[in-house]
Amino acid sequence: MEVPMRRTEVTRPGPFATVATGVAHADTRVTGVGKRGVTALFDWLLSMAERRRQRRALSGLDEHLLKDIGLNRSEVEQEITKPFWRG
Repeated sequence: MEVPMRRTEVTRPGPFATVATGVAHADTRVTGVGKRGVTALFDWLLSMAERRRQRRALSGLDEHLLKDIGLNRSEVEQEITKPFWRG
């Protein structure tokens, strides 16, 4: 005798959660993350990489260029020592 499988949908709280209403799309039924969640994650990763790139470029500027953009070396040091995930 075959035991019927009960359909359950698992959602997790957080920025990539999906609302379980009616029938879920195939991409959300298994992972709990829809296309919007994957897109949001990808955008977040790109912004972190861009922030890291900008901080590296900032650290390579000389005093003359820093003066042109209105920064001093201590402000630059404070910015480049931040973790990549901090804005």
